[in-house]
Amino acid sequence: MDKLISDVINSNSQYWIQKRKTDVINVYDDFKVRDALKVLASNKILSVPVIERATGDYLGFIDMNDILHSIIDAFLVNNSQKDGHDWVRLCHGVSESEKFANQPVSVLINQSKKDFFIPVDESGSIHQLIDEIFSKGIHRVIVVGEDAKTKGIISQTDILQFILENREEIKGADFEKPIGELKDLVEKDVITINAEVMTMQCYYVMMKHSKQSIALTGKHGEIVGNLSITDLRGLEPENFELLLSPAMDFWNKTNSKSKICVVPSNTPFKEVIGILYKNRLHRLWLSSEEEGGCYGTVTIGNIMKYFSRDQHEIIRRNSLSSSGSLNLNSSTSSISKKPLTPVKICPIVEEK
Repeated sequence: MDKLISDVINSNSQYWIQKRKTDVINVYDDFKVRDALKVLASNKILSVPVIERATGDYLGFIDMNDILHSIIDAFLVNNSQKDGHDWVRLCHGVSESEKFANQPVSVLINQSKKDFFIPVDESGSIHQLIDEIFSKGIHRVIVVGEDAKTKGIISQTDILQFILENREEIKGADFEKPIGELKDLVEKDVITINAEVMTMQCYYVMMKHSKQSIALTGKHGEIVGNLSITDLRGLEPENFELLLSPAMDFWNKTNSKSKICVVPSNTPFKEVIGILYKNRLHRLWLSSEEEGGCYGTVTIGNIMKYFSRDQHEIIRRNSLSSSGSLNLNSSTSSISKKPLTPVKICPIVEEK
């Protein structure tokens, strides 16, 4: 994976040709939260870059995760834990609140503390991008050229496409192996909740435990759905009351229900990557009779960590192998030692 970021985003593959033709959707820092939510909803997207109108610099991203954290945090500040959580009053108050809807969108940048804004130099390698950025939980980055101009946005999903497109050249990865046998890829620390619980309460549990999804269970403990941040796509202040409905009802109203979310544990790793990419999913649930049904998840984040960690080990084992493949099977000399540091042209959002 020693290909340069610039070579990938400027390649002649149909994927990147089409991506370059697609205009980047963004909002300005003086947009109201209400306006930004409408942009997210009308384009069926979960995140959008924020640009400072005065300078044209990117300030960061806002996403539905930031919106949700902002809502819940504001509520918990004004309501003590001993009073319990009146989610009905919360959702009604937020949907009616002009204060929330009319505040500048810039104040919501990375409220979730989960998606820091890190612009990167296009001269870095794909491996560096995975190892230093995407394996750390960052979902997307702005790519900047030597002229300090923005060249585009690259995301974890783009990396899945890169892996699929270059799979034959990536030697050493266990693409044919059943996903259930790749223990480091399977996350078993999952949370389940009854499908009849109010949606907002489910999201609160997700936020409290720093999870991106939660399994919805039926009367007998079986998994009947998968609620995630993705299900907030299209939500606007006017219909926040939907968050008062049972989680299963809310989930049934989203597009997620029609998508694959459970695969057998004997599914080959390469097929798991393909399913995630094709269906634009962030995770898959694994099922196994031996484990007693669904027992864990595989996420894009876990896949990023796998290629980051595995690359170093495979390079060490195969340092004398031929150099005709990507960096997963090449010598260590082909890896740039220069770290993928943020480009100092925009403010960097730091965790407080």
